[in-house]
Amino acid sequence: MLKFFIKLVVLIVAVGAGRFAFEKVADLQLFALEEVKINSNGYFDPDTLVALSGLEKGKSIFKQDIKFAADMISRQKGVVSCAVDRGILSDISVNVEFAEPSLLINGDKVFGLSKEGIVLPVNDLTPDLPLVTGRKFKYARCYEQIRDPDIAYALDLYNALNFRSPALCRMLSELNFKGKNLIMIYFSPDGTAVVLNKCYSESDIYRLCTLKESGMLEGRRVFDLRFGDIVVESSMKRGTL
Repeated sequence: MLKFFIKLVVLIVAVGAGRFAFEKVADLQLFALEEVKINSNGYFDPDTLVALSGLEKGKSIFKQDIKFAADMISRQKGVVSCAVDRGILSDISVNVEFAEPSLLINGDKVFGLSKEGIVLPVNDLTPDLPLVTGRKFKYARCYEQIRDPDIAYALDLYNALNFRSPALCRMLSELNFKGKNLIMIYFSPDGTAVVLNKCYSESDIYRLCTLKESGMLEGRRVFDLRFGDIVVESSMKRGTL
C-alpha cells in the first residue's frame, strides 16, 4: 500500500512538473500568434474573420481555443465547413469552405443553389448556371437549406452528371420538371433535350454520356430515355410527350 501511495505521489508530481514546464514553454514569445493564414474559396475580410474567431494575436498558439474559433466561423452565413489548425511556431491556419452555386432556381426572384442545397444570392459575377424550371420555390430564403424532393432530384442528377462527365455537365443548361414523373434536361449550345423519368438509373447517366461522346447531343433533337435500353429520338417540332 505504501509503495502504491509513493508511486501515486510521484505520478502527481511528474504531471504537475510537466504541466508547469508546458505552461512555461507555451508562453515563450516564439509561440506568440503572429499570423492567421486564411484559405478559402470565397472572399471574407481577414480582420473580420479573426475578430469572429476569437483568435488573439500575441497570445500563444497553444492557448488559443481553436474549437471555439472553428465553431464561430461555421455559424456565419454560407459557410459549409471550417477547420482551424495550429502551425509549427507562430501561425494558425483557417480553412473555410463557402457554399457555391451549382444551379439556379426561381423563388420570388432567381436564386443560386449550392450542391448542399443552400439557397444563395446571385449577382453580376454569378456564372451562367443550369436553371431549374417547371417549379417555383416561393419559400426559398437566402442562406437557408431548402428541402424539397424536386430540389433533391435536381441536385442528385447534376452531381451524377458532373461525377460521370464534367464536360457533359458543363453543357447542361436547364432542368425542366414535367408533371409529377418526368423531367426534361436541355444541353447547350443547340438546346438538345433528353426526357427522363424522375427515378432515373445509373444506366441512364451512362447512355447520356454515350450520346455526348458520339456527338449526338447536337442540333435541335430530342432523346427519350424512358424505355429501358431503347433510345427514342424525335423532332422538336413533333413534340416529345
